[in-house]
Amino acid sequence: MIEFKLSELAAASQTGVQGSDLTVTRVSTDSRNCQGALFIALKGERFDGHDYVDSAVRGGAVALGVSRPLGTACAVPVIECQDTQRLLGLSGLLVRQKCPAKVAALTGSCGKTTVKELTCAILSTLGPTVATVGNFNNDVGVPLTLLRLQQDTQYAVIEQGASHLRDIARTCEFVRSDCALINNAGAAHIEGFGSREGVYRGKSEILDDVLSRGGTGIVPTDSPWYERWLSDYASAFSQGRMLTFGRSERAQVRVLDESSDPKGVSFTLKTPAGELSARLNLIGAHNVLNAAAACALSLCCGADTAAMRQGLESSRSLSGRLVVEEFDDFTLIDDAYNASFNAVQSALDVLSLMNPKRVLVFGDMGELGEEALSLHRQVGEYARGRCDEVWGIGPLCEETCRAFGTGGRHFKNAADLVQYAQTRIGEHTHLTLLVKGSHAMHMDEICRDLGRLGVRS
Repeated sequence: MIEFKLSELAAASQTGVQGSDLTVTRVSTDSRNCQGALFIALKGERFDGHDYVDSAVRGGAVALGVSRPLGTACAVPVIECQDTQRLLGLSGLLVRQKCPAKVAALTGSCGKTTVKELTCAILSTLGPTVATVGNFNNDVGVPLTLLRLQQDTQYAVIEQGASHLRDIARTCEFVRSDCALINNAGAAHIEGFGSREGVYRGKSEILDDVLSRGGTGIVPTDSPWYERWLSDYASAFSQGRMLTFGRSERAQVRVLDESSDPKGVSFTLKTPAGELSARLNLIGAHNVLNAAAACALSLCCGADTAAMRQGLESSRSLSGRLVVEEFDDFTLIDDAYNASFNAVQSALDVLSLMNPKRVLVFGDMGELGEEALSLHRQVGEYARGRCDEVWGIGPLCEETCRAFGTGGRHFKNAADLVQYAQTRIGEHTHLTLLVKGSHAMHMDEICRDLGRLGVRS
């Protein structure tokens, strides 16, 4: 990371340093791994980092960030503030302010991690690039990503997640992006946002921030919210500070031609920098739009069509996101990482490309509030004609199986589902199993157990 003075952080948090000033070259929130670091004591629902400050000092921490008095004299300098989580964010901001990199930010109800990875692949062809690791996209993960910036970093791709209003606004304070994209605003985290309107307003916080600082916002023309963005951000559109992507003729980064097969997708994009044709080693037509989104973000950072093509074609599937495993007697599609309604629809579109018998192995979608039952019913209805059977687990998935009709089967637990799968696989009818569900349903474990049933020649 780029170093800063402890006194700079104290000034940013409007407090002071108890003890001597020093240069911070490392920040840690883990008392077990804080040698030479500023240890910031975070407090969560099930833990309190303040319980481990003594261990942190013994482990080599050179300074502490706390939100309550320690009670005894400390051997290392201390910053005492009101909110250590914000102190972590301000640490990331100090590094971000000292880094010359162009910063691209993105959010969305689904697909944002794929867009992040594709954008990183493109920008990495141009120079040193830092991107969010995994799903470190909340108000802890975002600062930790910013703390990885180096003086020679030329590009940073920051994923910002949210499940409530103001979540994105809080992390925007530290990211201060040059361009920011909303991949989509769909039926996800409705319980936290309160409504679909709340999802729209929550995701749009990233536009409010970037436009307030003279940057560029990016939105999808294919979204049902597009006309609302046109109205709410009319001034930015008229000034050319809003870029669009999608399949619509109105999109500035526009999908012209596309084809999809069980191995990947091919497409042509028309962009302000020219046209490019590419084949993506990711399955699913929805990934064409993810590629268009990545190109729009990269374009704002100065990428040309050659860099876009090279980056896109070098990308590979991420773990738990439509990864295909071929066995002698069945095909397993691992899309177990998480599930929103829109993502389930996209996954079913992929499954429809496969040869029968096609089975959706489905777990409950979480955080949908009052719309939960309706959306699970709609999954069952959408699955008709796209797969042959639905095997469900979780109380809400009973409604999915019921809506699907003949071929819908609900299981009390994962063990029963896997045992049934073993019986069906033994019937020597080649199955294609798509595993999808909320992270809380532990669908990755079901996917692992199903994989153990497979045989490869």
